[in-house]
Amino acid sequence: MKNILKIAAFSTLLLGTAQAASTQKQIKVIDYNTFYDTQVNNVDCGGYWDERRVWVCDYRTELVDVSYKTCHYKLIAGEPYGPYTLWQTKTVLATQSCPGGWTIPHPIPNYQVPGGAYVHQHDTFSTQQEERRVAYNCRWETRSVWIPRGGSYCPIPNAK
Repeated sequence: MKNILKIAAFSTLLLGTAQAASTQKQIKVIDYNTFYDTQVNNVDCGGYWDERRVWVCDYRTELVDVSYKTCHYKLIAGEPYGPYTLWQTKTVLATQSCPGGWTIPHPIPNYQVPGGAYVHQHDTFSTQQEERRVAYNCRWETRSVWIPRGGSYCPIPNAK
């Protein structure tokens, strides 16, 4: 019975070692010497590791209510034509003012008089939910950072 347990344990150990070896072949590992040769000892992009205090935050997406104002304008002193309809709208944030009115060109090219003017008439309000990325749990941390000399990023060759 003890021999059977020993054989089973040994077989399991061999199977686990074989799986670990096959997994290791699939993972590309950059050893320290390769990193040193391509990053630190490279004339074009050397640098060094340094401990720095950095400001770090976690981020989450929140839904927030955003209010909008739709400004309605009516065409006066002219007739609708082409893209110029009797009514036009512009949407701004509810806290902003509606833009002033504006004139449109006359349908006859090079005509000296404007073709009409849009004048602000009234507003409507609406609210919709939008996603906003919000920082939270912000803190100072000491981290190892790579400080390149010359400021350029130096890729590690054959890294996948």
